[in-house]
Amino acid sequence: MIRTTRRSVLRSLAALGAATLLPLDAQAQSDGFGPAVWMRIPTIEVDSHVSDVAVVGGYYDVPWFDVGHHADSANPGDLGNSIFNGHVVTINAGEVFRRLHEVRPGDAVYTYTPSYRLDWVVTDVFSVAQADNSFLDDTETPRITLYTCTGQFNPVERSYAERLVAIGQLVNAGQRED
Repeated sequence: MIRTTRRSVLRSLAALGAATLLPLDAQAQSDGFGPAVWMRIPTIEVDSHVSDVAVVGGYYDVPWFDVGHHADSANPGDLGNSIFNGHVVTINAGEVFRRLHEVRPGDAVYTYTPSYRLDWVVTDVFSVAQADNSFLDDTETPRITLYTCTGQFNPVERSYAERLVAIGQLVNAGQRED
């Protein structure tokens, strides 16, 4: 398990240009920022479209080539847990979260809605057993959760033993300029 330190978060905030922070708690309680349409994680070269996903056959669907946003979770920046998934390794689909294991506390994650860019800093990275869904729980503050498969692959069940989870804290939000 990787835990962040106050110093690494402050360094990340400075790198994100957080001197222009908005009052995020007040913004999160407003009308919101809208649905995610794109995600960038520069340290692991993620630059991907975001698709809403739902539960199919008892499990959250994972898009073939995009980052998936749990349709029943919060939109990025809204109060609550905004949850995203992606494939780690596949034979015939994308591997958008193939390098998620390289993410460290302090790394930047950017989510884009039709009108806003939201800047997040990773605060925690950890693995949980496949049956542990506690990282999907809702939160009282804006939070981003990214996850993918990790651990031992079982070819008979076609599943991994664990999930790799990265948690992020919202540090900045602003109008898109593109």
